[in-house]
Amino acid sequence: MGSATAWHLARRGRSVALLERFGAGHTRGSSHGGTRIFRLAYVDGVYVHLARAAQRGWRELEEDVGETLLDVTGGVDHGAPESIAALAAALTGAG
Repeated sequence: MGSATAWHLARRGRSVALLERFGAGHTRGSSHGGTRIFRLAYVDGVYVHLARAAQRGWRELEEDVGETLLDVTGGVDHGAPESIAALAAALTGAG
């Protein structure tokens, strides 16, 4: 959250300084390592809209830094038919 906030402030012309308690690449945070999951499939349509907004944000950041940061490789949602139907309905409802 802090890095995203700093990036948006800097894009708006603000002077920003980021401080990190630990060294670069540390493993003490909730997100470390080389991989993450990024999904658009949520039962709650609000999350679908938020995920799409986040995806646009990643693409904007990629344009700013000139490299790919979010490499989407695909995925499979599986489960009971009613669960899959709920995901499909939320995605359809979100456009």
